[in-house]
Amino acid sequence: MQAETSLDLRYNIAAMYIAILREDIATPEQAFAVIENTSVIKATTDEDVKDMIAMRNQGLTYKAIAEIYGSTDSNIYHRIKRYKEKETNSSGNLKRSTALKNTI
Repeated sequence: MQAETSLDLRYNIAAMYIAILREDIATPEQAFAVIENTSVIKATTDEDVKDMIAMRNQGLTYKAIAEIYGSTDSNIYHRIKRYKEKETNSSGNLKRSTALKNTI
């Protein structure tokens, strides 16, 4: 009997998160296939970043998320930060435009 390593455990946890958070993944085998072919996942969409934020809120480290997306922890951190700033700025712009409408 072979002992499971911490890398195996992280691999399994990553597959579990992919299966939970991605609507296009229906089986564990599909989730593992995504991990094995990291070139398939490119974190370029807002949906990807929302998934990253959800994983982060559930306690995953930036490094663990980076392994899922075939990226670096620094890149994941900055993607989340930019997304949150964009969301804050866009909601801030809406408030200003509403305020301007009320004064005209």
